[in-house]
Amino acid sequence: MKHVDPSEFAPLDQISDLSAEEYFRLLHPEGSRGRAAVLCKQGGDEVENFSHEHAGMIMQMPLFLDQTSFLTLNRFRKGRQGRHLAALNSLYVDLDYFDASQWRGKSPDEVQAAYSAYLLVSGMPQPSIFIQTGRGLAAIWLIEETPVSALPRWQGAMRALIEFSTSFGADMACRDATRVFRIPGTINEKSGKEVRISGGTGRRYGFDALADQIFRASGRPTREELEERKKQKKGKKRPSGIPVPMGLPQAKRFRLILDDLEIFRNAHGGVIPSGLRNTWLHFHATCLTHIPGIGDIEGEVKKMAARATPGLKPGEVNAIAKQAEKKARLTRTASVWGDGRYHYKGATIADGLGVTPVMARRLGLQQVIPVSERRRRKAEAERQRRSENGAVSREEYLAKNNASREKPWKKLGIGRTKFYELKRAGMLPVLEAA
Repeated sequence: MKHVDPSEFAPLDQISDLSAEEYFRLLHPEGSRGRAAVLCKQGGDEVENFSHEHAGMIMQMPLFLDQTSFLTLNRFRKGRQGRHLAALNSLYVDLDYFDASQWRGKSPDEVQAAYSAYLLVSGMPQPSIFIQTGRGLAAIWLIEETPVSALPRWQGAMRALIEFSTSFGADMACRDATRVFRIPGTINEKSGKEVRISGGTGRRYGFDALADQIFRASGRPTREELEERKKQKKGKKRPSGIPVPMGLPQAKRFRLILDDLEIFRNAHGGVIPSGLRNTWLHFHATCLTHIPGIGDIEGEVKKMAARATPGLKPGEVNAIAKQAEKKARLTRTASVWGDGRYHYKGATIADGLGVTPVMARRLGLQQVIPVSERRRRKAEAERQRRSENGAVSREEYLAKNNASREKPWKKLGIGRTKFYELKRAGMLPVLEAA
């Protein structure tokens, strides 16, 4: 009996070979909230960022084709910083299939057809856009404009999508909201090949429905299923004697740290400055040891080293990669200090990388922040909480309650209690002007 290749049933693409201008219009429609940004490499480590209104960006597109240029997939109020994120616009994966033994040596068209079939049999919608990047393959699912408040769930969907695509060489680091992809029509300087749009549906999907499809395909619970679990757990008490864990779970905390490390890398043009490369790679590898589901940690570390820390000696990279692989195999326990992994504080990582409070605020870092910045944020959050509960500052209170400052009862020669008794009764004597 002849076996049928699932790729034969993959849906036909609705778009292909879009120009840079057409790609921009599809990705960022006119009238959308926020602005897209373009990153251009000028040679070496020099990077220039551009952010214009919609019409201005369309006009500039032909000029970007003569350089190594990248376009943001989400939109920002200004620039390309996480703290300026204005709207979520897409979900995406960067498939470095040449790193996956199953697909090494295959053509981009073959891998694209196979990935489309994989999505089909998994109940996943086809990408809005496929990009053949000159070396690998990128897939983008456009979503209806989604507010920044959905960022935590968007990050969860990104992690699930990457894990789902691991067998195709999905880049584990390609999951931050500031991510950029190459602009079609530019030349990939690493391969000398032109970047092109090679397919896609051209559709936009509702974020909630798409996220649930991704969660199902990756074996994770949907939002509805999580809500049902919460209802079932409601009212159940924790057995006495079992301590309640403080703060975020370690896997979640190190995912956030990994996101911060990627933001730090992007802020330096994708390459960590000399002098910080060994430290940064060690922290990156440490994060991977805390995240379940990563099959080849040693390979992931080496792949990231080639991108982010060029110039590190092979011996240094191998040592970091092998140590991470060894740590990841250790048994996970409920004890933070008892499972043998490194459990760095965010402040320790910030100190190791020279992250200042100003830098942490400018980049919108969540975990890799100095102690002083963490205290400032905690104090600000407390002030905000108190303000929302009706509390006012001492200055505001005194401005509204002059009596506490001026002590008029002394001028009347009576005590404070008597003063307020007479005031409530409307019997306060009138003080004569001096």
